[in-house]
Amino acid sequence: MASAFSLHLVLACLFLSLPLVRGDVSYSILEELKRGSVIGNIANDLGLDLRVLSARKARIDTEHDDVKFCGVNYNTGELIVQERIDREGLCSKKVSCVMKQELVLENPLEIHRVNIHVQDINDNSPQFKEGSLKLEIHEMAAKGATFLLDEAHDADIGENAVQGYSLQQNDYFKLNVKSKGAGRKYSELVLEKELDREEKKEVVLLLTALDGG
Repeated sequence: MASAFSLHLVLACLFLSLPLVRGDVSYSILEELKRGSVIGNIANDLGLDLRVLSARKARIDTEHDDVKFCGVNYNTGELIVQERIDREGLCSKKVSCVMKQELVLENPLEIHRVNIHVQDINDNSPQFKEGSLKLEIHEMAAKGATFLLDEAHDADIGENAVQGYSLQQNDYFKLNVKSKGAGRKYSELVLEKELDREEKKEVVLLLTALDGG
């Protein structure tokens, strides 16, 4: 007689406790605010009672796990700056710079998305790649001849980036400032007076890059 083999299946239901995700709140701030500066009153903006913040251990989580740029003041409900916020370091030359944060409440788990738009300030000066540039120009160069100069670069964007150049007054050259893609500015020397090596072997000029500050 064949023996019967009995197979018992244990069926289990797995219940996942998912966090409750609420709506977004957005703020706009200037970069480089001092530590402790108030970004906004996040408790008021989200309709949270102050007692909830401490009772449910409110905290700010960020996509930059190694740096906690913001924190919550339990006493006032304010979102405050905890670490230096450098727009260029976060977003480089991007037109829009948004820090994506989350306000997390525990027991039960509840998440509010917080978007912080970081605005640029003029905290960088234009820089040339080299501090000096030497041009070899033949004394037979014709009046009106042009000579391309190095472009200056600025870590800031928009109005705070390079807006133009100026040339120290001299007897031989004038400056043409031109634009290229994305609003970048560059300059070229224009020969206004013919050169005479016997009269003057070298001309020293001062070129200055100007930003919007």
